[in-house]
Amino acid sequence: MKSSIKKMLCFLLAFVLCAGTAAVSPISVQAKFKTITMSESLENAAADVPVVKDFTLPVSSTDVFVYIGTMAPCSFTMMLFNSEDMETDSVRITESDTAWTTDGSGIYVNGYTGRFASGDYHASITFDAPTAFVFAVAAEIPEAVISNSTLTLTAGFSKNLSVKDNTGSVKWKSSKPAIASVDSKGQVTAKKAGKSTITAAVDGKTLKCVVTVKNNKYTATKLTNSEIPNGQASWEAYSASYDNAGNLTIKFRMVNNCGHYAEYLKNLNVKVKTAKGSTAAVYKESRKNLYVADQSYKDFKITIPKKDLKIKKPIDLRNASIVTDGSYGYTYYTYN
Repeated sequence: MKSSIKKMLCFLLAFVLCAGTAAVSPISVQAKFKTITMSESLENAAADVPVVKDFTLPVSSTDVFVYIGTMAPCSFTMMLFNSEDMETDSVRITESDTAWTTDGSGIYVNGYTGRFASGDYHASITFDAPTAFVFAVAAEIPEAVISNSTLTLTAGFSKNLSVKDNTGSVKWKSSKPAIASVDSKGQVTAKKAGKSTITAAVDGKTLKCVVTVKNNKYTATKLTNSEIPNGQASWEAYSASYDNAGNLTIKFRMVNNCGHYAEYLKNLNVKVKTAKGSTAAVYKESRKNLYVADQSYKDFKITIPKKDLKIKKPIDLRNASIVTDGSYGYTYYTYN
């Protein structure tokens, strides 16, 4: 007898899981079928006497399986009620029902499948004849998932991580707080260049996000003469950073292919913008002497004092943009 009960319990669970896989579209990687409740032993029900079974769904699920396992097909009625004792659905199954499934060893399974909101429920099962049975409920339950598995931040800046589809509270932790710390609400603060793993312990599992911290510096590829057509000259910023006093230094490269000796920049206009498009700094200079031979280049830099910055607090230079305007010229004429 104990062997039969064990087989029934094992098969009931296996059937519910397999049936769920076959009955619905492919399961999301963030969800899996879980046993909500299952009888620990074989129970005996009298004929025409309702047997009430309580169960609780921790979260809403589109695929909930309420099943009965027996030694042979039988006839029964299953009624489902919510926490307010209102009937939500019912099913009538007879011993000739084609949905009865067996593993070939004389154990049979049948029941109800449907959509349930989270909450408390109870099933009322009435058998037509005395029946030994096992009751089980399984459901496709979304698994907790972290908002980012990888994250790149600029030193001095923060971003919130979150966990969804969790049923329990989240405990956050950083493997290297000196590089990237995390608070109890999942806010990650980048401290200095390097890598740190942020973990979220929740619902019996550990979710991870690998955080890469980079220095707060604007970088771009330096212009080369091969990029500028003959007869033209151009200049672009390739580096920008704050010094210890909060002043902003921007480095440029001017490339000259115009066919003449460039002597100066006229009406140099530089704008630094945040990733969201806000103007953080502006630099203007009516004439900047800059002697660059033809088919050559020269690097130069400007410094914008902190007091002249539009945004005094350091911005995320790594994700900023720097645009320039102006013209280059010679002693007697200017090319636009």
